[in-house]
Amino acid sequence: MVFIGVYRAVYDYAPQAESELEIKEGDLLFVLEKGDDGWWRAKKKAQSEDEEEPEGDIPNNYVEEVSFLCYQNFTFSFGWMLFALDCISL
Repeated sequence: MVFIGVYRAVYDYAPQAESELEIKEGDLLFVLEKGDDGWWRAKKKAQSEDEEEPEGDIPNNYVEEVSFLCYQNFTFSFGWMLFALDCISL
């Protein structure tokens, strides 16, 4: 699955419906789709390699796009893809 952006949660959000994703401030999110209604489909970075990345709808006003500064190793997985960037998020 292809994501269209990397975002970080700036607020906690408790789901109000089964399709929604719980997010906590600081969570790293991979946005899959951007809806016009203020809700985006996203996958959340798993806390460990043993966990699956949870997926669901998030309110777009609870997240901000991640900027990267390249000087330190930053590694994360996204499904079957592994990213090893010489970057940190700001």
